[in-house]
Amino acid sequence: MFKKFTFKTEKETGRYRSLYPDTHNIKLNKFECGLIDDKKPYKIQLQVIKDDINKDGNPNCDWEWITLKKESESLQEAKNFLNENHEAIQLKYKIYTGK
Repeated sequence: MFKKFTFKTEKETGRYRSLYPDTHNIKLNKFECGLIDDKKPYKIQLQVIKDDINKDGNPNCDWEWITLKKESESLQEAKNFLNENHEAIQLKYKIYTGK
């Protein structure tokens, strides 16, 4: 059984908060595993375990960022896409959660 993704939006604080975009984190089993861009088109980035550890010339890191081809017109559309296709995404990619 595959778990659905959850989401958390973090807003910047402090004096210059208006200069920075919101951060939309993607979580799986309560661990961060990706991001959704804060501007249109909304792109989805996930952390996945590499098939070959030397794929990018960095043997010290066993995961990499990928960007899905899906571009959404709204943040909610991106979230819906992830949860409607959570099984297919988790079957295709080994999601890295840091645990």
